[in-house]
Amino acid sequence: MNSPPAPIRWCSAALALAVVLAATGCANHEELGEDGLPRQLVWTTYGTGTSTYADVAAVADAITTHEGSPVRVITSDTAIGRLAPLREGPAHFSRTGDEYVFSFEGDEDFTTELWGPQDVRVVWAPVAPHGLLVDDDSGIENIEDLRGADFPYITANPSVNDKLEAFLANAGLTWGDVNPVEVGYGEQPDALRNGLIDVLFQQVHGSSLYELESAFDVRWLSPDTDPESLANVLEVSPSVELGEFEGAPGQEEGESDTGMIYTLPVVTYADTDPELVRHTIETMVENFEHYEDSTATLPSWSADEVLTAPKEVPFHDGLVEFLEERGDWRPEADELNEDLVERGERLRELWPEVAEQDDPRATWPEVKADVPRPDPHAAEQSTDDGEPDGAEENDDGEDR
Repeated sequence: MNSPPAPIRWCSAALALAVVLAATGCANHEELGEDGLPRQLVWTTYGTGTSTYADVAAVADAITTHEGSPVRVITSDTAIGRLAPLREGPAHFSRTGDEYVFSFEGDEDFTTELWGPQDVRVVWAPVAPHGLLVDDDSGIENIEDLRGADFPYITANPSVNDKLEAFLANAGLTWGDVNPVEVGYGEQPDALRNGLIDVLFQQVHGSSLYELESAFDVRWLSPDTDPESLANVLEVSPSVELGEFEGAPGQEEGESDTGMIYTLPVVTYADTDPELVRHTIETMVENFEHYEDSTATLPSWSADEVLTAPKEVPFHDGLVEFLEERGDWRPEADELNEDLVERGERLRELWPEVAEQDDPRATWPEVKADVPRPDPHAAEQSTDDGEPDGAEENDDGEDR
C-alpha cells in the first residue's frame, strides 16, 4: 500500500502493544469449567460507536444471557490493539478488520521484530458493507471530487487505510491527490462534524453515523462498477467486492448505494483448542435468534450467510469440522485452506532471518515474492461453475 508519510507508524506497534497489555493484563491462568473450557470468554474488536462493536456486543450479550457464559469485550481502534490481547493471552477471539490478513502475512504494522507473520485462523466470517460518507452540502458528488480533499488516514489501522486507498483507486486517484489527515477510526464522525475531514469511511450501519445524520444531512459516495474501475479496486484490495446496501444513514426507504462488501471475521490463533472454537461457533449458531435483529448487519452472522471458504487466511480446524458436518466444506475450499496453511508455515520459516536485517520492511516483500500465493477466488470459481455452496460469498477483507 502506498501510504502517505506517517512518522509515528514505526513505533506504533510497540507502543500499542505496551498500552494494551498494561490495560488488560496478561492472564496466563484462566478459570476452567467442568468441561475444560474457559468459564469466561474474552473477545477484542473495534471501539464503541462502530457497528462492528455493536455486532460483537449483541452476540456477547446473547451468549451471556442465554448460555450463562460471560463474554468480556475489549475494544481498540488500532490493529495491534485488537490482536495483542489475542496473542498474549487475555483474549480468546478477535473480530478484526484486515489486520487478520496483515498479521498472517507479516505486513504493514506487523513487519516488525515484535510481530512478523502470525499463525492466525478464521473462526467465523460474516460479511458487511462499508462506504464513504460526506456532508450532503459538501459539494462532493463522487469519488473523483475528493481530489484535494481532507481525507482520513486512520491511525495504526492498515486495514482501513487499504480500503481508503482502494476507493481512491476506483476514481484513478492516489494518496498524493488528497490531503491525508491522521485520525482514529472511531474519531471520524466527530472529525467530519467539525470540518477536520471532508469524508469518512466506516461500516455503514454504525450508531455514530446515525447520530451524525441527526446533526446534518449526509450522503454516500458510490464507486464506479465498470470493469476498469473495479479492477483498480481489486489491484489494491483483492478480497473485497462492490455491492449495494440500504437502510443506512442518509438513505430514504428503499434507496440503495454502492459500497465495499467484505468480511470482518472472528479470528484466533491456530493453537486455540478446536473444541473451544467448535463450542463457540455452535453457541453463536444456537443463539442466533436472540441477536439476529439487534443490528442491521447481524443477519449476515447466520450459518447460511457466512463465508464457507477461506480467502487469504486459513480456516481454523474447529470451523472446518463444523462446516464438514453441515455439508458446506467443498474439496476446493479444503485444497485452498491447505495451500494457505503451507504459505503461512513458509512465511514464518523465512521471517527470523529477515527480522535481523537493518530494514525488514524493505526486504520482506522481496522475500515473500518467492512464496506461492494461492488465488483467493479459487474456491468461489467452482461455485460459479455450479458447485454447491453453503453460503453466498460476498467476500472478505476490515472494518471495519
